[in-house]
Amino acid sequence: MSDEQPKEQTNGTNENNGVDQSGLEEQVKEDDRKLFVGGLSWETTEKELKEHFVQYGEITNISLKTDPATGRSRGFAFIIFKSVDGLNNAFAAGDHVINGKKIDPKKAKAKQEKVFVGGLPSDVTNDEIKEFFGKWGVIVNLEVPFDKMKNQRKGYCFITYESSDKVQDLFKTAKQTIKGKEVDVKKAAPKPANPYANPKAMRGRGAARGGKQNFYIYLYLAI
Repeated sequence: MSDEQPKEQTNGTNENNGVDQSGLEEQVKEDDRKLFVGGLSWETTEKELKEHFVQYGEITNISLKTDPATGRSRGFAFIIFKSVDGLNNAFAAGDHVINGKKIDPKKAKAKQEKVFVGGLPSDVTNDEIKEFFGKWGVIVNLEVPFDKMKNQRKGYCFITYESSDKVQDLFKTAKQTIKGKEVDVKKAAPKPANPYANPKAMRGRGAARGGKQNFYIYLYLAI
C-alpha cells in the first residue's frame, strides 16, 4: 500500500482552579484527534479496528473506506479518538499488526475547505478579506481573479482554509457584510473535468474523418 493518504464515554465533572473541565476534550479540533490507518488487509473490518485501537483511548468514530461499486475495502480507514491522548498512545505503542499484517497508522491530514465569496466591494484589499474571513479559520490561500481588460478585480474571490472545522459555521449564513456591502458565501464547486485535456482524444479516426468531410463541404459552398 502507498504511504500517502488519499486526497475524509467517560462522564463526570473535574474541577481545576474553579474551572469546569468537563467536555473540554470534545472542543479539541477533530483533525487533531484523527488517525489515518493504511496498509489494511482487505478482510479487516471496522469492528476489528475498534477492538485493536480502543486500548489506546475512547473512539468516537471509525470510517473504513470501501469501493462504492464493489463494497470491497480500499485498504485504509480513519479513526477519531475522543481525546488527543488516544492518538498519542497509539503512536507510542510502536508497530501495529491486525489480521497478521503490519499496518501504517499516522496522523490524518487536515481536510482543507475552499470557499467562494461573490459581490466583493471594488475597494476591498486582500488584507481586509483575510482579516474579515480569518474569523472562521486559518487561511492558507487567497485567490482574487483580476480582469486585465478592465484593469480591475472581478468582484469575487476563493478562500482556502487550513481546516474545515470552523468553516461550517460560515456556511450557516448565506451572506456576510464586509465594508458595508453584503457578499455571497458558499462552498466552492470543484472545477469540471476538461474533455479536451487529452489531445489524443481529438486525433481519432472519427475526428480526422469529420474534419476532412467538413473541408469538402466548405469547398462546395465556396464554389
